[in-house]
Amino acid sequence: MGLTEYRALLIHCDEVLVDRDSGVWAALQPLLDSRGGHPDKEQVLAEYSEVLRALYPRFGELGFSGLLCFAHRQLAECWGLKASWEEGMSFARSVANWSLFEDAPGAMLYLRKFYRLLVQGDRDVEDRALLCERLGIMPDDFISLASDPLQDQDWLKANGLEAEDILQVTRPSAGRRLAANVCLISRARENKPSPCAADYCINSMADLVAQHQLSLRR
Repeated sequence: MGLTEYRALLIHCDEVLVDRDSGVWAALQPLLDSRGGHPDKEQVLAEYSEVLRALYPRFGELGFSGLLCFAHRQLAECWGLKASWEEGMSFARSVANWSLFEDAPGAMLYLRKFYRLLVQGDRDVEDRALLCERLGIMPDDFISLASDPLQDQDWLKANGLEAEDILQVTRPSAGRRLAANVCLISRARENKPSPCAADYCINSMADLVAQHQLSLRR
């Protein structure tokens, strides 16, 4: 399908719209200062992702903030450090301050003229309203990663959509099985799959806007 034929975009929140890695790196600085040395950013973020992934089976019990708090504590233990629960919660609450990528607000403003915009991610209830406001979407259009709207026939019917009407806009590292109707955004160009492993492989939300504009001219 061409870009102009889709009716909705299902956009992965972190690392597509929200600069999660920069937010996590900044929030880990007090712990890294205690660790000392010159830690490699990519290695630290890889360790964080691995710890968080191992904790995900407890998402229903802990919630998103709880997962981040436990991840902070486990990282400290892995590095031979002690961290208080207050420090862990401070790290977890930093999610509210994670910044959007520079191109995200303008891209969302443009794309919502042509599509219904759905954003999929993990956030506690108290953080969703502000994030939705920043992204220019309705709270009902923020969907938990625990849900799969493309497989939920009741949700699709209630929203007047078919699965093939929706283009998934995600990142190569999202860890999901790629099917049809997928656009991969690789903001780190070295991570861009070659050859393209999806219907579209681009570098940013701004590039998605540019591709849509080209499609309109054809």
